Amino acid sequence: MTRVLLLGGYGGFGTRIALRLANDGHDVLVAGRSLEKAERFCAGRPHLAPLALDRDHDLSEALALHRPAVVVDAAGPFQGASYDVPRACIAAGCHYLDIADARDFVTNIGSLDAEARAAGVVVISGASSVPALSGAAARTLAEGIGDIRAVEIAISASNRATAGPSVTKAIFSYLGRPIRLWRGRRWTIGYGWQDMRRETFAIDGHPPIEQRRVALADVPDLALLPERLAGRPTVTFRAGTEFAVHNRMLWLASWLVRWGWFAALDPLVPLALRLQRLTARLGSDRSGMIVRMFGIAEGKRVERRWTLIANDGIGP
Repeated sequence: MTRVLLLGGYGGFGTRIALRLANDGHDVLVAGRSLEKAERFCAGRPHLAPLALDRDHDLSEALALHRPAVVVDAAGPFQGASYDVPRACIAAGCHYLDIADARDFVTNIGSLDAEARAAGVVVISGASSVPALSGAAARTLAEGIGDIRAVEIAISASNRATAGPSVTKAIFSYLGRPIRLWRGRRWTIGYGWQDMRRETFAIDGHPPIEQRRVALADVPDLALLPERLAGRPTVTFRAGTEFAVHNRMLWLASWLVRWGWFAALDPLVPLALRLQRLTARLGSDRSGMIVRMFGIAEGKRVERRWTLIANDGIGP
């Protein structure tokens, strides 16, 4: 079967990817900076092999030595990251895929298209809840709507879902900072983790997730969907944690950046992680995701929505 080099392979998202690949019979090199953590995760599990790897320094050497067919980057965060990893994959002649949700990183990945084609490899960025899953839902909802006016997307993660350092660093990267939003068919500015509202996630025949708070987050969909959907609709994306107190703390912190009191709050990431760990056993194990679309079809106003509820702390 295929040999896969999985960066961040023992992390929150990496572990799930590793197990799925191994269960399908692929040979997975579980890579990360800590050999001890990789060995602990791989112990007793077939098709998984630990690998100590610093992707910022050792990647080209590892690609030449192990010759994987595919590299999956689940390490993150991708906000502010370079394209050194996908370029190393192109140079080594192996395919590349990541789970990035960083707006600039994903939307500019096309700059590598000519290099990838010349090398005969595939480079895929954003194979994650956003923009891959959200975009697929939006394109399906858009069928038959000639004039799409607005798209609203929201994700609320359960308190027991994965919330490791990469996710927290990604949130803090845009906390209180300007976010370009396409609204009213022109570019406007919102601010990270502000414009908060309550969202309910409901599916017939299942208990709903009610009144979760969500706030503005910076994701690739904000740039991609206006260009790809008929009518160049307004696009809004909000995210949130399960507990209102967590969201309020982030909202309050966002004002410190917006008012210019702090350039960034990255030094608070370790504190935020400790607070999350202290409350990790509380709350539910249910996460929700919704894509809501408004438009004109056959002369009538329509609203369509797609909703996902993920139980057992597994996502989205």
